[in-house]
Amino acid sequence: MAKPVFQTAEFYKTVVRSQDIPKSVYPEVAFIGRSNIGKSSLINAVLAKKNLAHTSSAPGKTRGINYFLVDQKYFFVDLPGYGFAKLPKSERLKWQQLIETYLTDSKNLKLICLLMDSRHDLMESDLEMARWLQYHERPFCIILTKTDKISGNALTKVMAKYKSYFPDHHVLPFSIKAKNLIKSTALFIKQSLS
Repeated sequence: MAKPVFQTAEFYKTVVRSQDIPKSVYPEVAFIGRSNIGKSSLINAVLAKKNLAHTSSAPGKTRGINYFLVDQKYFFVDLPGYGFAKLPKSERLKWQQLIETYLTDSKNLKLICLLMDSRHDLMESDLEMARWLQYHERPFCIILTKTDKISGNALTKVMAKYKSYFPDHHVLPFSIKAKNLIKSTALFIKQSLS
């Protein structure tokens, strides 16, 4: 059996207040995207751990920033999903401030993986997040999820379209059902953390 790219991973902590964000001691990769985009599934797949990051069929379940300690030398950081309108506005603002504080203040943040659904065209909320990251000069890549749900021909077109939207950023296809895509994503993340 092929050796996983990352060897060990464990839950570290959940942060719900900006003052509790851990001081950066390890290189970090953060995962962000709309609610229900598949962040937890991607983290579990890349780390080869079935139930490490909690997955839910109900969007908006990640209510804080979840830290995972990987190989005793990296942090994988799962950020709350955006664009879930059923939450009270005060709750959404609280999350937004927490996410923005983390993204702007984290000194060891090497890469932000911005997840988007390969089945849909670029959504306004995704574009806003990408523009915000660009404005703040944060390093990010685009990961197109759920690519198993579209044809190979459609994926080629989608990849070309997103590369034209984001010419200065890597665009990676991803599916939890494709071992080669899981491995290539894991390798890209590891390289970015080095």
